[in-house]
Amino acid sequence: MRMLNLWRVSSAISALLLVGCGGAQNEGRQAQGLSPNAGTAPNREISAAAADDDILRWVNPFIGTKDGTGRGAIGNTFPGAALPFGMVQFSPDTTYGDEDFAAYGGYGYDRGSLKGMSLTHISGPGCQVAQDLSFFPIVGVIGRSPGTHLDDYQVSYSHTNEKAIPGYYRVGMNNGVNAELTATLRTGLARFQFPSAGTVLLNIGRTGGGAKSAQLELIGDRAFQGAVTTNGICTQEGTKGPYTVYVYGEFDRSFDQFGVYQGDSVSLGVRRVGPAQRNGGWVRFSAGGQVQMRVGVSYVSMANARKNLEAESPGWDFNATRDTAANTWRDQLGKIRVTGGTVAERETFYTALYHTQLHPNVFNDVNGEYIGFDGKTYTAQGWNKYANYSGWDIYRSQIQLVAWLEPKRASDMARSLIVDAQAGGGGLAKWPVANNDSCVMIGDPGAAIVSSVHAFGGRQFDAAAALAVIDVAATKPGLRTSPTNDCLARQDIDRYLAYGFVPVNAWAPGAVTYEYAVADAAIGHFADALGDTVRRDKYLQRAQSWKTLYSNFSDIAHLRREDGVWYEPYNPNVAAGWLEGNASQYVWMVPHNYRGVIDRMGGNEKAIARLDRHFEKLNDGGESQGGYAFMSNEVELWAPWAYNHAGAPYKTQALVRRIMNELFSNKPEGLAGNDDLGAMSAWYLWGALGIYPSIPGLGGFAIASPLFPSVRIMMGNGHTLTINSNGAGADGVYIHGLKVNGQPSTKTWLPLSALNGDTTLEFQLAGTANAGWGTNPSDAPPSFDGPRSSLSQQSFSADFESIFSQPDWNDKVDLDFFTNAKASKNVSGYCCNMDHMESSTRTEKARSGKTALLYSGTDNASEGGSYSYNRIFDVNIPVTSSTRLSYWIHPQSQGSSSTYVAIDLIFHDGTSLRDSGAVDQHGVRVHPESQGKGGRLVSDSWNLVQSDIGGVAAGKTVKRILVGFDRPDSTGNFRGFIDDIQIGQ
Repeated sequence: MRMLNLWRVSSAISALLLVGCGGAQNEGRQAQGLSPNAGTAPNREISAAAADDDILRWVNPFIGTKDGTGRGAIGNTFPGAALPFGMVQFSPDTTYGDEDFAAYGGYGYDRGSLKGMSLTHISGPGCQVAQDLSFFPIVGVIGRSPGTHLDDYQVSYSHTNEKAIPGYYRVGMNNGVNAELTATLRTGLARFQFPSAGTVLLNIGRTGGGAKSAQLELIGDRAFQGAVTTNGICTQEGTKGPYTVYVYGEFDRSFDQFGVYQGDSVSLGVRRVGPAQRNGGWVRFSAGGQVQMRVGVSYVSMANARKNLEAESPGWDFNATRDTAANTWRDQLGKIRVTGGTVAERETFYTALYHTQLHPNVFNDVNGEYIGFDGKTYTAQGWNKYANYSGWDIYRSQIQLVAWLEPKRASDMARSLIVDAQAGGGGLAKWPVANNDSCVMIGDPGAAIVSSVHAFGGRQFDAAAALAVIDVAATKPGLRTSPTNDCLARQDIDRYLAYGFVPVNAWAPGAVTYEYAVADAAIGHFADALGDTVRRDKYLQRAQSWKTLYSNFSDIAHLRREDGVWYEPYNPNVAAGWLEGNASQYVWMVPHNYRGVIDRMGGNEKAIARLDRHFEKLNDGGESQGGYAFMSNEVELWAPWAYNHAGAPYKTQALVRRIMNELFSNKPEGLAGNDDLGAMSAWYLWGALGIYPSIPGLGGFAIASPLFPSVRIMMGNGHTLTINSNGAGADGVYIHGLKVNGQPSTKTWLPLSALNGDTTLEFQLAGTANAGWGTNPSDAPPSFDGPRSSLSQQSFSADFESIFSQPDWNDKVDLDFFTNAKASKNVSGYCCNMDHMESSTRTEKARSGKTALLYSGTDNASEGGSYSYNRIFDVNIPVTSSTRLSYWIHPQSQGSSSTYVAIDLIFHDGTSLRDSGAVDQHGVRVHPESQGKGGRLVSDSWNLVQSDIGGVAAGKTVKRILVGFDRPDSTGNFRGFIDDIQIGQ
């Protein structure tokens, strides 16, 4: 049935809202924001005609405001009024600051009483932030100071007397006051209905992050202005991103009493207070009745707050402002139109889309002015300055959506990060709040955000200049993101670049290493898009740093000491050394090279088995002792899509749908974890569309099964993507066929370039798995290994001294090219319970610099031969007649067989250097056994080995570099070091 467009028909909405003035006792389901149809069953299928209904009926801003587990698993969203990406979020507060983890968005669904209604909120944070400039309508007089006894003024309410839709919020409180809120981009409007004499608290000194200082001035009998300097985010000490926000406000009626408070002191008839803490004021309207308030916000000055108010809310037509806000949201949400599905699916989907469109926030005033990271005032001309990026979260899902739908807006967001870096300390902020970085979280998310904006169509910023800033920020040690905070752009970047990993004596070293790898890959793709092949190769090689922590003896991401030794004792299922996760979860955080991860796990079959085991539990937390998943947090957002790379896309299809069904819903407890400024909601939305931007910095989508029968997306390039899915629904989980513009496809990756024009995807879905669709290796999404293995290199050198010289494989026995059997026999590890030789870098001994490759093991058979050939590097080096191999080796006398070791090469045809007959400069074969028997390698000394391999391998291509031990006639230990490997002319 076609629904009445409530917002465009003014008489209809006026009638609807008048019901609320007396408490709206019979709004039922509508009052909870769940649906105007009180009798609609949540799982009822919706007809195709319903696609034309008013889209706002499907948005429930209360989703994510309730803890459904009792363990803080809450979205921390807010239900109040805002415009898309607006400066103002006018919303009720049940709590402030660190009072309650389950209400860091300002509103806890189960709290039962309100303490204020503030003008700024963050949707889905994991700690206290915003809730600045609080107001609250009450009845009665001021007794004890609200600065120290705010609980005296909290008011209970019922959800049956509450309503929220995009751009509007209303509550009828149990003190008889009815409050309505709406917003423009930079202003808020309130309409209060008092049953008798009413008071409005101007609680300027109360914020979510705590106030360092606040001030308020009452002007005449209708206006006020003020400011608050907050402590920032995640702290009550002002050490993480403090900022100042200003307000100017007016009432449509004269107040007849007023006063201020500071601490425990209350002063009647006084107009000014502060700068101080725990302060504010109040105004009283003795006649009661309706009172309207309009307020402007600015981060530059009180004068600019007034200019914003005069420009955006010059009058008192609350209904018109509310209707404009609603129509703005219709246009915004209408960029994606779905057909079919159930009521619950529609509401979950569109609320997810709504939540992705709240942040980052416009930060410049109507005159273009904004405050920079250096505290200076700048003017944005022809673009909007943005603030508030939950970088670590949104780079995985949300920013790609913004760029895809609105490339100009996303371009401004990218530009904002760059100008912040230029005005700050040179580094890109990780979690900027207002005009400061908070230092919250790790990695280099800003680089990934800018790269992804460009990849998904945001081209209206100086990309070349942005890349230059990112390059310096990602390379230079000690660079800061803010002149006032001790925030490093990349913590431990010096050690990361030196060792290829961050060692255990740093904060969250494993997580930092993996984060840097993902960011570096994104930068590499960004450089590639700009034609900068030098930076492309530099960063795509750096993006392989995760390999330095992949241990073969533990078969997982494993922390290392600064000397290169694997850290022990080690439990991959605890969070020590990681951040909001553990090694069992972070090991899957390599979206740019899942092929590499799968290969290190032993191939598709073994990787699939590990994924199956991992996802037996979807949300077991960051300390999951069973090594299970943690899908309510961002670390693993990519992991369900790894099956596409392993030749089992049907498992991705089933898993994504299972996560959507089990961890998301249309209820207030419908988010299983912090929404983190739309990051988790964006993941759900992508899952419902059946596509996901799984590789940061690269334009394209991994494929799964769409939820709805039909979706129409108005892309930012001016074209339309239509996704039709025959068989969609609860049983339509598995892909049995896909056509792209009528052409059959088995690809599980859709490059963004395929959507340059109007495009139609046609899915054939069913309830049974099709284990054959999309399983060819060429069907998988791309994986990006290091340039030294993917591009032809005329030479190679490795001194093991920097990130560019780190092995691709640690302690990994090679597989025979022809038989696929392990190239190891009768050899065990010198340590670590390995069944083959150990080979990884150490700072114990080096020929040049500080680091060399350690080899060690035990020969366990005196007869029948013992050998072990370990893979070190993947390369792609064509051999000419003049190609030479050289390396230095330092056998240790503590091992009787330490000289029976040599560097070996595997060529493209599967042949090896050891079997080629090649000899060194002394005429000894370059074969481990021959080198040991040759008697020329001196123990406890560095020995140079050189071989002109062109004579035996010209025309071939070196694909792998190995270190090999081979001795047929003895037992005993062997140990030593190899350094300065070179292959070239």
